[in-house]
Parts: sequence; C-alpha cells; structure tokens
Amino acid sequence: MKSKKKGFKRIILAFFYSLAGLKVCITKEVSFQQILFVSVFFFIVACFLGRNFFEIVILSLPLFFMIFAELVNTAIEKIVDLVQPTFHPLARDAKDIGSSLQLVSMIFSAFVWGGYLVMRFME
Repeated sequence: MKSKKKGFKRIILAFFYSLAGLKVCITKEVSFQQILFVSVFFFIVACFLGRNFFEIVILSLPLFFMIFAELVNTAIEKIVDLVQPTFHPLARDAKDIGSSLQLVSMIFSAFVWGGYLVMRFME
C-alpha cells in the first residue's frame, strides 16, 4: 500500500515506522536482543580501548554491521514465515542465506577486533 503522505510529514511517519520496527525486534526477537547486547557491550569497550575518535569508529562499525545484518535476517525470516508457513526447501534456503549474512558480519567483527587488539597490544 503506497503512502499518500508527502514531504516532511512522510519523513516523520517513516521515522516512527522505523522505531516501531526496532521496538518489535527489541521486545520480541531473542537473537536481536543478543546481538544488541553484545554490540552495546563491545561499543562501551571500544570507547575505553580506542585512543582517538577514529579508532572508536573503526571498532564500532562492525558492531553496527552486526545489528544491520540481524535486522535484515529477521525481516527475511518474517517474510518467509508469512509467505511459506509450511516447510519448503526454498524457504529454508532463504532463511539460511539470511543467517549467513549474520555469520559473515560476525566474522568481519572478529577480524577487525582481533586485528586491532593484536596491533594495539603486541607491538
């Protein structure tokens, strides 16, 4: 259904729709809650570890990528469950691919954090 709202009002409504989506993930999705907890924890660690703003940003970007990946994965799972409530190989594949997005983001985070820690403390 296409919105008939235009201009600034559409932007405000889109903002509140986005907040509603975050609320659903935060209150109902355990995997999102776990990723959010880990990301917030490591963001706090990054604020203490980073020697400057650039280092904090470099350590934080993979954490936001993990949150982004979990949002996409959750959206894929919701759509697949709506369209295909019974088992279907393509539905399983779609969910597995969404899950692999999260795996890739976690590997990237571990790579960035591991590389940073090695460079910082083993020089």
